Amino acid sequence: MHGHDHTRALLADPDVVLVSGYARLPDAVASHSQYERLGVVLAVNVTDGRIVAADTTLLTDLAKQFFRALVEGLSVTEDLPEISERVRTRYAGQSGAALTTALRRCLETYHQLREQRGGEQPTE
Repeated sequence: MHGHDHTRALLADPDVVLVSGYARLPDAVASHSQYERLGVVLAVNVTDGRIVAADTTLLTDLAKQFFRALVEGLSVTEDLPEISERVRTRYAGQSGAALTTALRRCLETYHQLREQRGGEQPTE
């Protein structure tokens, strides 16, 4: 469910935050002429750390969908090694190193935000 309804649902939930990270693309990558940097954007529920939506500036729809499938539903707190491992081992495109770096920066931004909010996640 990606589109306006999905975005509205994310905005309606005050526990969802949007974080992003960027990395320089290699010169040989086709999208370098259009974008010099690759971006990763995650919508994360701060209550449980789950990635509820993900996007990237990868050039093709298939690459974007594949990235989403790799990370959505995982927790940026409990599944951190798995998130990194999935992207590192399953995405073999020429933008792989930039994607991994942008993802790492995105996750770092989330953890900094969490620390600023007090470092605690509510318990149910």
